Amino acid sequence: MASNGSTTPMDCSNDTGKELATNVQIPGGEKKILPEEPQPSGEPENTEMENSIYVQLVNPRKQQKTEQNPRNSATSNKEQKKPKVNDHAFQQSKSTTISQPMSDDENDPSNQSSNHVTRSSVTLSKLNIKFDDSDDDETSSHFSWAKRDIAEYRSNYPDSHQEKNVKDNYNFYTNKMISHPDGDLIDNIHKYWRGDYHRLEMHHGYIQWLFPLQERGLNWSAEKLQKHEIDLIKKDDKALKRILTSYELMLDFYGFRLIDKTTGELDRSSNGSHKERFRNLNSSSHNYLRITRILKCLGEFDYEYLKFPFLAQILFESIIENTLPNCLRSCKDYWIETLRSQEERRAIRRYAKELLEYRNKGIRPPKSHRAERPQPASKQRRKSSSRATTTRSTEDLR
Repeated sequence: MASNGSTTPMDCSNDTGKELATNVQIPGGEKKILPEEPQPSGEPENTEMENSIYVQLVNPRKQQKTEQNPRNSATSNKEQKKPKVNDHAFQQSKSTTISQPMSDDENDPSNQSSNHVTRSSVTLSKLNIKFDDSDDDETSSHFSWAKRDIAEYRSNYPDSHQEKNVKDNYNFYTNKMISHPDGDLIDNIHKYWRGDYHRLEMHHGYIQWLFPLQERGLNWSAEKLQKHEIDLIKKDDKALKRILTSYELMLDFYGFRLIDKTTGELDRSSNGSHKERFRNLNSSSHNYLRITRILKCLGEFDYEYLKFPFLAQILFESIIENTLPNCLRSCKDYWIETLRSQEERRAIRRYAKELLEYRNKGIRPPKSHRAERPQPASKQRRKSSSRATTTRSTEDLR
């Protein structure tokens, strides 16, 4: 069964205590000017709602107390004019508060809603979501079926039934077969579908073809990936490069671009186009299932190294920039779990905890702060061997 990258909706309310409308634009995407701190210190407190995201835009307890026990009408009016900001929020001065809405067009009628949320009216509160130090093999918030699903993936589907005659995925990635339903050849999809965001959002059959897995998906016209197909695609340079191009196509759809194919480093899409794409990703949770599939597929084809930078970027956008807050739950419970290296899973969780600490302290991490990716054991062995050889050579010279 495919891993389910579902997400838990935020608890968001305006200053009236009423729930915000679902079509309210999500704040974020603008560059914030906050003080930097060179080193993190201490652990963030997680005393409320462990393993959950709790976002509070104003302090309802103080507001309720004011409404129930007004000193007098004059005092109440003064207090209403100067609302108190949540103590858990980022502390920003008036000079650094950003009030620019996400939309590039400030005259857009959609921005005239009375419930429209901008940086001038909302501050970021603490996040109480816990990234455990221990690996999920020992303790996890997953449901049992999700544990089994991720365990099968990491162990390369040991019980997967193989059909020697099935080569649909190989034929598709060698540009010999059209995807179904309502699909096309892989080269045509790469050429004509990129940037067609409406089609990529509404079409629900292409993702199983672009990112095949050794498990059945929702599109029954797409065959499961066979182990012999994995070997065939890996041996075909053009087919293997097409998988990387498929990844870049979806990155563009989600608001990112691949700036280094050798390291997997990402950045936001250029010319501000990431803003609209982030809004779509933050509100369209069915894309979280797609991302789970994409990450799993990358691990089947020599592209495991692309996952760690993607996760680091998502965590930064979700926690520090607050542009993708609804992605955080799926990132924690599903996307990080697709990493096959236990050391990498622990390293990316440490990075998430560091970002949470910065956010809960109300400051931005320094620009030099990066997720530290552990080196593969093979590289460590090669370096150790190289050092040993150098030492012996030095001793010989002596």
